[in-house]
Amino acid sequence: MATPTNNSIIKAFAILDLFDDQRDELTTADVSDLVGLNTITAHRFLKTLVSVGALHSPRKGIYRLGGKLIAYGERARSSRQLAMQLQPFLNALAAESGEGAMATTFDGTMITCIAAAHSNNAYVYSARVGARMEAYATANGKLWLAYSGKEAVESYLQANQLVPLSRATLIDRSALLRETDAIRRQGHAVNQGERETGLSAVAMPIFAPNGAMIAGLSIFAPIAVLDHETEERFVSLLSLAIAAAGNTLFPPSTA
Repeated sequence: MATPTNNSIIKAFAILDLFDDQRDELTTADVSDLVGLNTITAHRFLKTLVSVGALHSPRKGIYRLGGKLIAYGERARSSRQLAMQLQPFLNALAAESGEGAMATTFDGTMITCIAAAHSNNAYVYSARVGARMEAYATANGKLWLAYSGKEAVESYLQANQLVPLSRATLIDRSALLRETDAIRRQGHAVNQGERETGLSAVAMPIFAPNGAMIAGLSIFAPIAVLDHETEERFVSLLSLAIAAAGNTLFPPSTA
């Protein structure tokens, strides 16, 4: 059965979509007429959007786009730039491994695929750019959790229900905490069919000079492929790609 959509979110975006080059301000009456809401409901939506920073009200009854949307736009632009810089390294990983590769970011709850490359392998998994995936059931996600720190992992576990996505999904919170500890020690994360039955992955982090993790890189392959020897080969390929990507993202100082 298809997952039901949230009509309130759909209506909120319908209001935001009203802003364009010809319309930089809205009133409650505008929203009521153009979105088809009664006046009380339109006013409540506008006030809610103001409260979260998506809109601001420069004067009574007038609403404009808020600073938070500008921040989101800057964040999206930054992710696009990062994706463009990482794409050549993903292409090389796919060619050298004979499997697929992807890069991800993390918003504290879900990971997002920002770039991907595919091989000619008969096993096809569509790593769609823009796809969001559960952190607890993916190699990239467990990697991000591990390098967010133990307190962040515990906060994540309190806020998120660990639902089985396959027979292999790790839903024991203590076990997931132990795994994130192990990931920090070994420097990479592995997924063995925990989200997609039959799909495995090995992921490693890219760090900024200040020590903050800025992206996860992974190679994904059929689960039957990932024996210990192949895992070590993927780790070696990822290590080389990350070192090369780091020199591109953060060129060594010539001073």
